[in-house]
Amino acid sequence: MHMRLAPLLILAAAPISLASKGIDGGGHEDGGHAVFQYITAVNRTQPIKLKATPVCGELSSQSFTEANTGVTLNATKTIVAFGDSWTSNGSNGTIPFAPIVFPPNPSAGARLGNNFRARASNGYVWVEDLANTVGAKLIDYSVGGAVVDLAAWNSTNKGVTFTSDNLLRTDFVAETALFLQQGRILADLNPDTTLYTVQFGISDYNQYSIAGGDWTLAANSFLEQISILQANGAKNFLVHWVYFQENVTDTFQDVVQQGLQAAHAENGTNFATVNLANLFTAIQAAPAEWGYTNTTCLASQNFTDFGCDDPDHSIFYIPGHPSSTTHEIINQYTALTLEKC
Repeated sequence: MHMRLAPLLILAAAPISLASKGIDGGGHEDGGHAVFQYITAVNRTQPIKLKATPVCGELSSQSFTEANTGVTLNATKTIVAFGDSWTSNGSNGTIPFAPIVFPPNPSAGARLGNNFRARASNGYVWVEDLANTVGAKLIDYSVGGAVVDLAAWNSTNKGVTFTSDNLLRTDFVAETALFLQQGRILADLNPDTTLYTVQFGISDYNQYSIAGGDWTLAANSFLEQISILQANGAKNFLVHWVYFQENVTDTFQDVVQQGLQAAHAENGTNFATVNLANLFTAIQAAPAEWGYTNTTCLASQNFTDFGCDDPDHSIFYIPGHPSSTTHEIINQYTALTLEKC
């Protein structure tokens, strides 16, 4: 099933100037002003074809699964996104427009490497594709390197911490708090037509691997943020499970699944859950059948030297981060799961 209402988009732009300094996410200093880019669109082909189908379960399951209790994409007019680099478009909820794509820049939105924390891909990320598919406004609070809760991990619970590219690390807690600061002044937050997407766990696993931590705290904090958003009007959620299988992340996701189940039973909140491990297991089993010819295009997020000549046929653009064509496949798989489950 292919739900796109329009071709995949790639960005072009013209500048607008805002009289403020030091704003990250795709701007650069120009005579005391931060210069941003606004988005226009041109057609782009999608060479990779979706070959996987969801493995539908029920939200009542005690183990994380793929399910949908009533989220309707066609009714969605606004998407509010929380997550890490797999979901971040670099806007971080704080600037008017997402950073423009500057191919073949590794961060797809920053003129100077990844230092403005733009997309960790060579084009749109999946939630941008989803918003384009349904014609929804996107407000994206996701930030590269974000975890559920900095307090959960021994590598991040001692105070201010930074990512590998020397940017401040954040979490779902802070993303939710920022949204609540701004949410009251944002338009189009009708509970019936607003979808909240949540994708965490990858950076959490990375931090756990460094020095250990508390997955129970992470799961409880995840559910607490869901509860806070519910209390502020959220009625429809889309949750992505991580793209790999590990005992600790599986257990974490089981606990979250049970919490979502309880929230649905108590409040009638709609939850759709999508297991990206199903998708990526299918891709890695037979990549050529999907149209892939390469696994990872670039060796690093910071340079394009010695990269592949054809990123559109690569599963990942930089290590551990999907190419723009794979992000479109994630979008298609997400939409198919919500329809079939």
